[in-house]
Amino acid sequence: MINFHELPFHTDNLKELEKLNINFVFQPIYNASTLKLVAYEALMRPEGKSPLELIDEYEKLGKLHTLEVATCFGSAIEYRKRGYTKNICINSFPCEALSEEEMKLYFDIFPDMEGKIIVEIVEYTELNKSRWGIKKEEIKGYDMKLSLDDYSTGNNDITAVDFFNPHYVKLDRSLISGIDKDESKQQKVIELIEKFHNRNIEIVAEGVETKEEYDYLRDNTDVDYLQGYYLAMPQ
Repeated sequence: MINFHELPFHTDNLKELEKLNINFVFQPIYNASTLKLVAYEALMRPEGKSPLELIDEYEKLGKLHTLEVATCFGSAIEYRKRGYTKNICINSFPCEALSEEEMKLYFDIFPDMEGKIIVEIVEYTELNKSRWGIKKEEIKGYDMKLSLDDYSTGNNDITAVDFFNPHYVKLDRSLISGIDKDESKQQKVIELIEKFHNRNIEIVAEGVETKEEYDYLRDNTDVDYLQGYYLAMPQ
C-alpha cells in the first residue's frame, strides 16, 4: 500500500489518505508504428473493492478531492519507487483540481515529473467548470498535457472533446473489441482517427487484447498509440 506519511501534509489530510489503503499498477502504452514504449497509465488498486466502487463511495461522501490528491501523489510515489522515466498518464476527475498549495507541493516533492505528466480526464463524474478552469491553468503552467479517457463511454463524447480540446483521445475498449471482424467498428474508428487527426489530436487505442485486433489496427488504421493486455498487462 502507498505510504502517504512520507508526504508533508497536515495530519488530518494524512489520516484521510491513509484510510484509502490503495496501491497503483502501471500499464504501458506503445507507439503503434515502432512499438516503442512511450508512457505508462497509472491505475489505482484499492484493497477489498474495485476502483469504481471506491469512486462511487467517495462521491457520495463528497470526498472526491481526497481521491484526486491520492491519485496524483500516490501514483508519483510508486512511479518513483519503480524508477520509471517515461511519461505517466494520471487519471483525474473533471469536477476536481489540486489547489495552488497542493500543486506547488507536488512539484516541490517530484520536480522530475514536470514535463512527463498527461492528465487523463475520466468519464465517471460530471464537469465542474470552475474546477476545470483551475486545472486548465495548472496544465499550462506546469507543462502537462491533457488526455480524454475511454472515449464513447460515460461523459466522454464529442462534446467533451470540443470542450476540453485534449492533446490525446483514448478510444474505449468497446470500440476496439473484435474490430478485426466488425466492419461497423472499423469504419467508425477510421473516421474518428481522421476527424481527430484533423484537429491535431493523437489517438490511443485502448483494450487491445488479441493479436487479430492488434494486426488490424497496425495494418489498417493511422492510430498513434496502442494499449492493452495483448501488448502488456498492468503490473
